[in-house]
Amino acid sequence: MQPNAPKRWAAGGLALAAAGLLAVTVTACGTTGSAGGAPAGSTAPGSAGSAGSGAATPASAAVSDTSPARAASGPAGGPVPRGFQPVSMTFVSASDGWVLGTAPCAQQPCTSVVRTTDGGRSWIGIPAPRYPLATPNQQRGLSDIRFADALDGFAFGTQLWVTHNGGATWRHVALPGPIGDLETSDGVVYAAVMTGANAVTVYEGPARGGNWAPVPGLPAGVRSEGFLGMITLHGPAAWIILGNRLYASPAGRNWVEEPVTCGSNDGMASVAAYSTRQLTLLCTGDPAMGSARKELLASADGGARFTRRGVPPFGGDSFDQLAQPTAGHIFIATFSGATWLYVSGNGGRTWDQALRLADGGLGWSDFGFTTPTQGAAIEGNLGQAGRMYMTWDAGLAWQPVTF
Repeated sequence: MQPNAPKRWAAGGLALAAAGLLAVTVTACGTTGSAGGAPAGSTAPGSAGSAGSGAATPASAAVSDTSPARAASGPAGGPVPRGFQPVSMTFVSASDGWVLGTAPCAQQPCTSVVRTTDGGRSWIGIPAPRYPLATPNQQRGLSDIRFADALDGFAFGTQLWVTHNGGATWRHVALPGPIGDLETSDGVVYAAVMTGANAVTVYEGPARGGNWAPVPGLPAGVRSEGFLGMITLHGPAAWIILGNRLYASPAGRNWVEEPVTCGSNDGMASVAAYSTRQLTLLCTGDPAMGSARKELLASADGGARFTRRGVPPFGGDSFDQLAQPTAGHIFIATFSGATWLYVSGNGGRTWDQALRLADGGLGWSDFGFTTPTQGAAIEGNLGQAGRMYMTWDAGLAWQPVTF
């Protein structure tokens, strides 16, 4: 699962829009192995209150991921920390998934990671990066997690932390700024890095470790206009939103700026891909009184041509998340005075409410589908209390997850 999580930048750090592990015992939060991570009580590189992850690194320079060699398997795991609260999730198969979160602990940071090998029905605790989570009051920290496979994982926010041994150890990689979005597929990782005031440069690196560098063929230092949630992958194919323009590559190279635009004063909010050729683009605009105009565009040729699919007949803010687990099924995660999931079973022509949470509009911190029938969503905003929900029947029913 590589859910798209729209984000916006706030002054001094990364904020979600109110909008896919055991060298030591893992009964405590924030535990890390002895190799690669910062020992308890020490300061990780760049973590002393810095907004970035290594300001001395030039935006155009390659960055090395020198983590220890990949292990044969991940750690065994231990108990889930008492009081664990989820923030972000990632699945690499219907069985294997990880959740980043926090739990009360005696020694900061209280960052925690839990893992499932049975599709979310049971969980174990595993070591976590020795770096705090971002919160509404402390926006410097981690906000998301992604795994490429059972061994190679990435926790990110105002820093990037990587593991190549299933989470037994985590290591800080000094990209030149906070990371607003990161996705991985087909052995490649893409990260949207803030390399200047409202300027975004997309970096890429091998999932198994190696050098990170700006993506050849994509513009660098593009003004983000306060909004991220921009990377969509399906196998080797990639689509990236930069400066309200859509860039596409069928195999991660030879990037093309697609000729699609949203309506006047509208912005590209999210892209979902059902295959390397079929994708849906969500445009939003004119947010007012907790509601924003929405329009769907669809492409059957990888993004070269789009047709108007329809206008979803519901409200919600403009920080929406899109998923397309089958050719006809499209989901939109949105919020305003409440938090909703809406679903269309006919490509966007008609819509039904799949889930409504009367939470005052906490929103979604993560959302996506792993298979046509299995999906997950995490309610909340930067560490605010929320819950994780999963579906195993293509979104007909959503069940709260017990950790």
